[in-house]
Amino acid sequence: MAELTPRQREIMDLVLDGQPSKIIAADLGISQRTVENHRAAIMHRMEAKSLPDLARRALAAKSKAPTIEG
Repeated sequence: MAELTPRQREIMDLVLDGQPSKIIAADLGISQRTVENHRAAIMHRMEAKSLPDLARRALAAKSKAPTIEG
């Protein structure tokens, strides 16, 4: 997940929440094609073959991330 840009992380979270590209695009004020390009880059960088695979990889990456205790 470290290779993802902040925008890609934002879009990944929305995709994993089940939002379609059209809605994500409208909410973020970008084109649907831009969202689809980000989705493709996310899948490539995360080496995911499907949405469920992406969800597993994202969950695994988040569970391994260091936490800040305050």
